Amino acid sequence: MAYYFPFNNNPLKTRADAQQMVRDLFTPLIPYLSGQGAALDLNEGGAIFDMQASALEGVARPLWGIIPLVLGGGEFPWWPLLHNAIREGVDPTHPHYWGPTGDTNQRSVEMAAFGFLLAVLPEKGWQPLSATTQNQLATWLAAIQHHAMPQNNWLFFTLLVQAGLTRVGREDLVDQALHQRYLEQIAGWYRGEGWYGDGDDQAIDHYGGFALHFYGLIYACLLDNPNEEYAQLFIRHARDFITPFSTWFADSGEALPIGRSGCYRFASAGFWGAAAMLPLEQGEMALVKGLWARHIRSWQHSPIFSERGLLTRGYRYPNLLMAEWYNSPTSPWWAMKAFLPLLLPETHPFWCSEESAACAPGPIFAMPAANSIAQRVNGHSIVHFAGFIETKFQWDKYNKFAYSTAFGPEMESTAYGHLLNFGDNILAFSQDNGIHWHMRHANKSVQVEGDTMQILWLAGDIEVETLITVLSDGGCRRRHRFMLHKPARVVETGFAVHQWHKAHSCLAKNSGSGAQIVLEGENGQSRITSLDSHAKQAHAAARAHTNLLSPRSVVPFLLTHLPAGEQVLESMFAVVPETR
Repeated sequence: MAYYFPFNNNPLKTRADAQQMVRDLFTPLIPYLSGQGAALDLNEGGAIFDMQASALEGVARPLWGIIPLVLGGGEFPWWPLLHNAIREGVDPTHPHYWGPTGDTNQRSVEMAAFGFLLAVLPEKGWQPLSATTQNQLATWLAAIQHHAMPQNNWLFFTLLVQAGLTRVGREDLVDQALHQRYLEQIAGWYRGEGWYGDGDDQAIDHYGGFALHFYGLIYACLLDNPNEEYAQLFIRHARDFITPFSTWFADSGEALPIGRSGCYRFASAGFWGAAAMLPLEQGEMALVKGLWARHIRSWQHSPIFSERGLLTRGYRYPNLLMAEWYNSPTSPWWAMKAFLPLLLPETHPFWCSEESAACAPGPIFAMPAANSIAQRVNGHSIVHFAGFIETKFQWDKYNKFAYSTAFGPEMESTAYGHLLNFGDNILAFSQDNGIHWHMRHANKSVQVEGDTMQILWLAGDIEVETLITVLSDGGCRRRHRFMLHKPARVVETGFAVHQWHKAHSCLAKNSGSGAQIVLEGENGQSRITSLDSHAKQAHAAARAHTNLLSPRSVVPFLLTHLPAGEQVLESMFAVVPETR
């Protein structure tokens, strides 16, 4: 684990600071582009897709920061390296050819950056290329329209490619009917109150901000001749998203670690950067700027780079355990999405505004459209959550009862259940004496009203009705009702405390009726108190490399043995986060 001091020491106070940050994040890639061209390989492993697609990521993803930098007049002297990579990558006769896209193909993802490049900066991305390379690039990009796409944010990739082709005079390759159909589908995923579900599954995570809203604002504000109806729709939805999405960020800038693709890190500032293009009042602009800047700066405390200055896979530290199968060594450069405001001139209100402090909408803020309730505790955010559980990836990123900006979520929550070692914020069952454990894998229904959330969900063949009551003092109660057809061991866990550099302390631990456990770690205190009459055992599970915020963590939990029949469990949970 290492720090990259050009990033860590950048104050990020001015537009010039942000411009320099983009150049500094790109600089470690220069030796690879110089020596390998389109076949860029960081020699740090791979992903489920082929290495040509991984190389393509390494060329395409930095463009999300480079394009705004140059569009806004910033200096970027390395265009020849990118032009050479494009020339090699789109030439079917070259050994470094990236290959054609196909159904649900990673190349389609990366094509979006080139579409954006041609659409807004053709003088850098198109005009310097030879006629042969231009034709090869256009043909290569246009193929995205003829292959099956996941029915989610990926549809925007086609729209961006179409915009780029149109801008450079290749509208002959554009399928206009497909364009209209994709706009209609994207609009249909809107859930209300600013929230999108990501596609037909309606997953609620950071893709709502750094994908759906991000691309929607690019479409509405930057592309030539957008469909005006949908452009205005994207703008209205983005404005409505500002307040609810702000609840996913701590006062000090940290984002809620929830959902897939955490290794993109400060891409979560992408929405705030895109929101800078909205016609906002002065106070709103200052709020957006503060959320943007504080989030990027929050990463300067974390060793997220390699010794070579390359972004690593992981979240607050390098960690392949939490990576998705589609995270290649070059995937983290989607973090460059954070720098969209650089296309705005120095005189724009975003750059002229002072950063305003975070302004939470209240200590408890219900978000029915997101199946969640946000809670503010010591300037940190806790979100009680019952969104769609995306089982294609690690369930832990969607199935916990709560996520926190201070108390990191644990992956592999039941992998070591046979050793009585569990992840945070779950209820899990074992009906074979602790060998196998089942936690929540699907929600059947969710109701959010005020400070309460009622969830009907499944853990294997056990149906559970959970009532969560969020309390004004920073705690919450969870009451679970379920039917057991045979005896079971049941475990309920609380928030994980961190012990990266200093061992945790156990402040209280008692078993039996009214069992309780209180742990204190580097990030604060975590407490569970049983409120029912069942006899329970209090435990603390020491874990390594499973927490997104700390490589060493401890999870408090209560364990009970229940007979067959209808059962009710109820416990109180509370945290006291450390303040910065």
